[in-house]
Amino acid sequence: MFNKIVVGTDGSTHGDKAVRAAIEIASGNPEAELNVVMAYHPMSARELSETKQMLPEDFRAILHAHYPAEETLVRAKKRAETAGISVTVHEIDDDPTEALIKIAEKTGADLIIVGSRRESLAGRMMHGSVSTKVLHHAPCSLLVVT
Repeated sequence: MFNKIVVGTDGSTHGDKAVRAAIEIASGNPEAELNVVMAYHPMSARELSETKQMLPEDFRAILHAHYPAEETLVRAKKRAETAGISVTVHEIDDDPTEALIKIAEKTGADLIIVGSRRESLAGRMMHGSVSTKVLHHAPCSLLVVT
C-alpha cells in the first residue's frame, strides 16, 4: 500500500487524470498523504506572443501560458479532502521533473503519479517528456496515467 504519494498536474486533462488516480489509490487508506505538485516557468503575455511568432505553425499549438495554478491546485485539494485524504499542494517555479523529484525526496514518497500527454514529435522536442525524465530519476515507484 502506498502511503506517501506525489502527483504532478499542469491543469490539463492528463494532469486531472493523474490527480484522480492519486485520489483513488489513496482512498480508504487513513495513513495516505497526498502532495499535489504544479510546476512551471511563467511567461508574460508579451513573452508568449513573441515566442509564438518565432515558431513554425506546428509548434505554436503546443506553446501556452501557464494554467491558473491556484485554481488547479484548489480544485485538486478539494477533491482529495472530499475523499478524506490528507493533502498538501505545491506551486513551484521550476522544471516539472525537478519539482516532482524534489518533493518526492523531501516527503519520503513511495509513489509518484504523472499523466502522459502522448505529445506529437514537435511537443516532445519542445517540452521533453516529464514522465520519461521522472522515470530515470525517481527515488520511488512511478505510475504513468494515460
